[in-house]
Amino acid sequence: MEEEKQKEKRDYTESEKKTLAKIIEDLFIRFSSALRTAQIYEPNNLTFIRQVNLLFNLVQTILKNEGKAHFQFRANTLFFNTVRVKFDFLSYHNFKFLADIFKDKEIGTLGFEPGLSQTELTEFVTLFVDGEAAEENPYENFEAKVKEKGIKHIFLEKVHPSETVGGKEEEEFMQSAIKVFFKSITHLKEVVEREKQKKRVQLKTTRRLMQSIVNLISQNESFMVGLTNIKNYDEYTLNHSTNVCVLAVCFGRRLGFEKRELVDLGVSAFFHDIGKLAISKEILDKPGKLTDDEFKIMKTHPWHGAQKLATLKELSILPVSAINVAMEHHIWSNLEGAGYPKYWKKNYTDLFSRITKICDFFDAVTTQRPYRKKTATREEAVSWLLEKTGIEFDSLLLKVFANMIGVYPIGSLVVLDTAEWGIVTEVNPDMAYMTRPKVKIIADSIGNKIDGKIFDLTEKDPATDKFKKSIVKTLDPYEYDINVADYFITQGVQ
Repeated sequence: MEEEKQKEKRDYTESEKKTLAKIIEDLFIRFSSALRTAQIYEPNNLTFIRQVNLLFNLVQTILKNEGKAHFQFRANTLFFNTVRVKFDFLSYHNFKFLADIFKDKEIGTLGFEPGLSQTELTEFVTLFVDGEAAEENPYENFEAKVKEKGIKHIFLEKVHPSETVGGKEEEEFMQSAIKVFFKSITHLKEVVEREKQKKRVQLKTTRRLMQSIVNLISQNESFMVGLTNIKNYDEYTLNHSTNVCVLAVCFGRRLGFEKRELVDLGVSAFFHDIGKLAISKEILDKPGKLTDDEFKIMKTHPWHGAQKLATLKELSILPVSAINVAMEHHIWSNLEGAGYPKYWKKNYTDLFSRITKICDFFDAVTTQRPYRKKTATREEAVSWLLEKTGIEFDSLLLKVFANMIGVYPIGSLVVLDTAEWGIVTEVNPDMAYMTRPKVKIIADSIGNKIDGKIFDLTEKDPATDKFKKSIVKTLDPYEYDINVADYFITQGVQ
């Protein structure tokens, strides 16, 4: 079987890959559109028929040129006929939509075969989105339904057990994610100590940690973003730098960066505040407003950070972008001369610097600090960012970031129309359902604290076709002495 698959595998030239990329993008959109339409309309509806027609015609063209049309999910990456499907922020919601359906039905590979009829495709699309995934044996149940319908030209293969996330596997993932998160904070602390003692910094360890973070985010971005609700663990700068690193890698992934680029971005964001080592703790942790002289000293940390990174003994392992980010993460994107350091002469800032600047601001204002009267909720932080669109922050990047964080960001404390309280655990990437994230219920309708289930707010009552639950408002968790981070950490230690 494996040998046959190897024979079928085709090696594409770079030119062929570029041509195929556009075809894949079109198929990706058509397949997602047909499935979404099937969730709303009956098979005899003209809108549904039109979407299936478009998908069928495109599949037929691909089958004629390529011989097969196979989707495959491996390690949370989508492949089409052995070619990795790249996605950006515009296509992310389609990717997430397909990924979730594949995961729910435990499908690893789905292929359209020569001889496929439009009737088969129509029946398959209807089955694919029909009802909820079975709690037990979802793949076997779905495969049986496909066979019952006599669908012979659509190939299915179950996901490999090692890639099934759920139950014990999901618990192990969460434990691993938490371990890597805290290990990153510990590693940065070791970097600080070694730098003070003029010892060699272990940058190879840094890159390995970044590779782990990239891998974990590709498996479950939402849980990793949830961990950035951890605040002031150990020292602020260490915890903050790890949070900014995780957010930046998630951000870069939404922008369609390759894995190596994500690792470089992670390293750059991880060290963005390393210049604060040169600033006294009296200034860093001063409970009141800084004096003009103290603020002048604080504004030197970008220069100190770039200098420290440029003089590391293992400089060849460090991406050049890390030095740029350390120097530029307080430069305003679109207002000449604004931000600091003032003596920065470039007429543009590095892309990684602009990404890190947004993540830096978001994490900083949502963290309690002795000198800050108001700590923003994550929802407020997005609003504050958007107020500075095109001035302090890059407007295009900010649009992507706001979409990634969502209307109700992960970690938001919300009240539902059932009077229950919940914490947002996953945003909905579909623009049409951005106000309907997944929520972990933490208090029942009469105010009793509970360890409730995670509820998908897109769920509807079949009898009324109305949403079962909706968000009424958000609350500030600090005002109610609720540590949001605890709800993410406990998922991995149960």
